[in-house]
Amino acid sequence: MRKTLLNLLFVAFVICTGPLSAFAQENEANNKDRNLPVMTRNMDAGSDFAYVLTAALNPNTTQTELLAAITNTYFEMHLTNMAARADRLAAEIQASRPYLVGLQEVTTLRVGNYPGHATVVVDDQMQFLLAALEQRGLHYVPIKIQANADLELPGFDQSYNLITIGFTDYDVVLARTDLPVSQLKIDNIEAQHFNATLGFPVAGQTIPFVRGWIAIDAKLRGKPYRFVTTHLETFEPHYQAAQAEELLSGPLNTDMPVILAGDLNSDAHISMFANGPAFGILVSAGFADIWSELHPNDLGLTWPFYTEDPVGPATPFQRIDLILVRGSNIVCKSVALTGTTPSEGLWASDHAGVIASLTLEP
Repeated sequence: MRKTLLNLLFVAFVICTGPLSAFAQENEANNKDRNLPVMTRNMDAGSDFAYVLTAALNPNTTQTELLAAITNTYFEMHLTNMAARADRLAAEIQASRPYLVGLQEVTTLRVGNYPGHATVVVDDQMQFLLAALEQRGLHYVPIKIQANADLELPGFDQSYNLITIGFTDYDVVLARTDLPVSQLKIDNIEAQHFNATLGFPVAGQTIPFVRGWIAIDAKLRGKPYRFVTTHLETFEPHYQAAQAEELLSGPLNTDMPVILAGDLNSDAHISMFANGPAFGILVSAGFADIWSELHPNDLGLTWPFYTEDPVGPATPFQRIDLILVRGSNIVCKSVALTGTTPSEGLWASDHAGVIASLTLEP
């Protein structure tokens, strides 16, 4: 999308209907103080892929057992009710009205005839979320959708016929379209995949699980800043460390105030290499952990709120969904978790979200 089209998009000003939470109200006035609410949210694909990885890494696994593991993963993801979970997330967004939202683990599931490609979309989390936001009278658009891992593997349908199962993982940045250009002006959008990409052996082939980042340059009342979202490697800490270094030499290498909001898969609660080195690397590079600064006596644990493979109850023990900031003129006024309780027995995600209200000082 060309920059001129983006500028025209954000000139439009439409009044949102519905009540605002106290968090949103503090950012909705004339915003002379340059309040900037931002959010990060892992939408949860519905599986940790343990069925497939366990089968694939076992040399004694039969072909039928591997196909069953792929099938179990597909149905586990499909049965999480992605549409209803997306509506739960829309309710969180309605309560806080962030200007920019970084989304990770946004998933599309597809099926098709075998042999052949999976071309029939079964679940599309992004479309579910956009429909739920529109239903609530909210005005958000995905200003960047970055396709990451894109897999097609054989599996079974409910009648045990061979089919092709497709899975695509995305990172997304949503932006509000009901703000005047003085409050949200998009100047530049970049996205890139990491060079450090971990591969997994599945069905006789090595499948790369591609990850990446999205960076948005924007202005609030003439004050520039950069918003970056990412979903870092979780299975191998050396790859995660390499990805963190790529962030520092890439989108985080700026003199502007910078906000990193994402699922870093790096535990800020118990920071050590085995728990994910990215947090320590980024803090050493000058990034501030706003949660620990504002809530020093609150662990703020964000994952997991339920287990997967199979689904069951869980107690969070890690803080891996983070908003980190760097810049002498960026100040955090408040930061809170979202999605820490289910609604009518359904969680939006196995992660909590993080919403922060920042101020860009003159």
